[in-house]
Amino acid sequence: MVTFIAPAYNETVETYIFIGSLLSQKNPDWKAIIYHNGPNKWLKYFVQSFADNRLIYKESESNTGAWGTYNRIDALENHVDTDYVVQSSVQDYWLPNAVSSIIDHKGNDFIYWNSINHLAGYENMLDCIPVIDHIDWGNFAIKTNIARMVGINKPLEFTADGLFVTDCMNSGLIKSQVKLNRILTIHN
Repeated sequence: MVTFIAPAYNETVETYIFIGSLLSQKNPDWKAIIYHNGPNKWLKYFVQSFADNRLIYKESESNTGAWGTYNRIDALENHVDTDYVVQSSVQDYWLPNAVSSIIDHKGNDFIYWNSINHLAGYENMLDCIPVIDHIDWGNFAIKTNIARMVGINKPLEFTADGLFVTDCMNSGLIKSQVKLNRILTIHN
């Protein structure tokens, strides 16, 4: 199974599309932790209205800033109970084969893929490689135990995603990795 950690901050339309893209997965072996940065009664009600146990709503007591990275840390350390974790966002929209593609490569410690991404102007594919400035949250899955051992150590950095991946690659814990030759996500 795969858990998607998806920080949110008052993104209503984005959350609706994010949830719809997960509910459209061909493989149902996923969970999503939608973690709002500060209280939001409407979003909590909205997520719970789907009545799907795979959709889990969390919220921090206040807006922690840092692009939801502190919520990513809490979700990773305290709420993920699957073999793989994807640090996503409610602004990531998943193609219907995303979960199947990740699970098909579950023998690897680190799985990454390309995306259509606002950083590439939506016109070009973001060709991801596991180094800073060439990968984004939502472009990789990692074994949960490795992600916890490495940890997200620089949550206030704008490039926390690339720093986390760099830390993972330098940890010596990644024994096998694979780049999927397909696009699995569209990042808004």
